[in-house]
Amino acid sequence: MTGARERVMGAVRAALGAPPRRSPGEIAADAHRLLREPERVRPVLPDAEPSVLFEVAVAKLPPGASVARVAGWHSLPDHVAARLAGLGIEPALKLAPEPVLEDLDWSGSGIRLVADANERAALSIAECAVAETASLVLRSGPRMAVLDAFLPLHHLVAVRVRDVVPHLEDAVARSDLSRSRNLVVVTGPSGTTDIEGSLVIGVHGPATLHILLIEDGEPTAGP
Repeated sequence: MTGARERVMGAVRAALGAPPRRSPGEIAADAHRLLREPERVRPVLPDAEPSVLFEVAVAKLPPGASVARVAGWHSLPDHVAARLAGLGIEPALKLAPEPVLEDLDWSGSGIRLVADANERAALSIAECAVAETASLVLRSGPRMAVLDAFLPLHHLVAVRVRDVVPHLEDAVARSDLSRSRNLVVVTGPSGTTDIEGSLVIGVHGPATLHILLIEDGEPTAGP
């Protein structure tokens, strides 16, 4: 098999001809040129507020992704309770240990807080969101267990409207990668097409991702 493969690849290389050799300096110059002129390589988005574009992008994700606006952190418990009821699951929630979340009246909305990351539902706070791809940026740290984004069947993520940025480069530019062990970019629920080419949701992570756009400027995640 190896000999046959080499013969095929050799024929392909012979047909294409030898690629032009470029110096490391030329390659680096091309890379730097793209970084200096990002508008040449990234899509032009419609003229709208980033959070509106984000909502449109979420609507194009596979089944299981949804987004809703919440009028301030104080309204979050009632919205989460309604979401869990709509999913038909018990009102139990693994909460990210963020003060802005811990200080809310969860019991008043009938929600029981649990400590196990493997519960059916967990609520996290995203550092920012990307309108271009409907992605969420989650930073690991004392207040954000990254496993909360992978273990629960249903993942809820809160992000401030003012923390929605247009492009992925904007999210990278505002993130100091040295401040955490890792930075996770989540786009929609978990999905795979490994099984007979059919899309299966929830195999390697959450089956649903519900994004809550917080419409005020109260504090949020971050060391």
